[in-house]
Amino acid sequence: MKTARQQKILEIIGARRVATQQQLARELRRRGIEATQSSVSRDIVELGLTKLQGHYTAPQAAFAGSPVVAVETAGDNLIVIKTVIGQASATALAIDRADLSEIVGTVAGDDTLFVAVKNQDSQRAAIKQITRLFALATNEPVAARRQPASLPSQAGNGARRRVRSSRTTRLR
Repeated sequence: MKTARQQKILEIIGARRVATQQQLARELRRRGIEATQSSVSRDIVELGLTKLQGHYTAPQAAFAGSPVVAVETAGDNLIVIKTVIGQASATALAIDRADLSEIVGTVAGDDTLFVAVKNQDSQRAAIKQITRLFALATNEPVAARRQPASLPSQAGNGARRRVRSSRTTRLR
């Protein structure tokens, strides 16, 4: 019953704009599934739904047009983000620059990045904030527009130097 209800919720928010839990419960009842506002509330948390521009959306639907392909959890302290090939580092950098207090740090490969968070509550909040960060009509994440002051130019000898931000260490 719960799985069928959650599947219907995803179908409903994929087909129309739903702004409130009560509206979602009414839509479920119209489709023959009884649901209370409290059960809908729990389903919203379990499905990882977030509100964007005043209506509920599934995280994966929110990433259309961004480098993010999927967001999943791995335990209570880790978020795994799949990206378009070659975009994980840029995505991690955008997340780092957003300075989200729930995030302890990021580690990026080529198309996957790990985001470490403090606890399960931080994990939920971070997923919502990451969804909002990349849920734009353009391909440019919000954080990419807020560039920090320029880094000093590299030494002329071609040596790589370590640049440390509050969350990651990168070689330049």
